[in-house]
Amino acid sequence: MSRRKIAEALIDEQGELFSVQVGANIARDVPQQWFHWLLTVQLCSARISGAQALQAAKALKDEGLHKVKTLLESDRQRRIRVLNRNGYARFDNLGADQIRAAAELVDRSYGGDLRRLREAAGGDAGEIRRLLQEVKGIGPAGADIFCREAQLVWDELAPTADRLCLDMAAELGLPDEAGALSRLAGDRESFVHLLAALARAKLDGPSERVRAAAGQ
Repeated sequence: MSRRKIAEALIDEQGELFSVQVGANIARDVPQQWFHWLLTVQLCSARISGAQALQAAKALKDEGLHKVKTLLESDRQRRIRVLNRNGYARFDNLGADQIRAAAELVDRSYGGDLRRLREAAGGDAGEIRRLLQEVKGIGPAGADIFCREAQLVWDELAPTADRLCLDMAAELGLPDEAGALSRLAGDRESFVHLLAALARAKLDGPSERVRAAAGQ
């Protein structure tokens, strides 16, 4: 069993970033993409399946409801309808209110630009996590999800890995510590893709190739 082969199989088979899946290109490091990623994390923090939350997050973009300005101007019933039709039926009312509240907070506190949250944190990863949890619906686990992919761009977050990913890493015979996993991946981009793959493997099960590489 080669740790390198397991990591490569994970990245190749299950390494799509969750942000990319919903259409939030955070690698561009522009306000709109960060806000859409924040909404995705907020939706993923509800007690529904990750697949349903991601479907809803993608639908928000398809409907143009992934922007601070359009959310602030949107009708509540429209927000409810979009969420209800896209896997979020149990939480459509709450979700409709929370995504607008997120827009209000980001507009009021950061002028619509989450990069100013980063600036407000002064390079402190713990403070970034604390400020993220001021968004309604986002707790420690949600902050971890946000930071897991945000470290692709925000240097002060790297290397970071949340418990979900580390537990899956251990199950597959990989290091269960962020620094060691990062070194195994080889570079930061590969590391972030490896974390996405570990999260998917934990939520959906490892792919056959990953299992074979891990000798399972």
